[in-house]
Amino acid sequence: MNLFTRLFRQRKKTPLDKMKMNISPDQAAKMLHMIQNTQNVELTCDDVHGLLDQYTEMAIRGEDVVGLLPLVLYHLDMCPDCREEYEALSRILHAV
Repeated sequence: MNLFTRLFRQRKKTPLDKMKMNISPDQAAKMLHMIQNTQNVELTCDDVHGLLDQYTEMAIRGEDVVGLLPLVLYHLDMCPDCREEYEALSRILHAV
């Protein structure tokens, strides 16, 4: 569960002014970066997982994934878990 989900769930249980959350400066910086880079249209992790094989194969073939699937690239830049999945899949496909 990512930090935003935990904050949202905690917020539903406790009024904001009563919340006591201990977050590290690193976590706070990551949250701020994510908030600053939020776009009007974004893909969820499930959306990206559904496109990851196609995206990876296109990238390996040298196709313009930035132009064709920019929201996937944006999500991979923002989500370390999905980025890790992409990198693992890419390594596997490069080995074949």
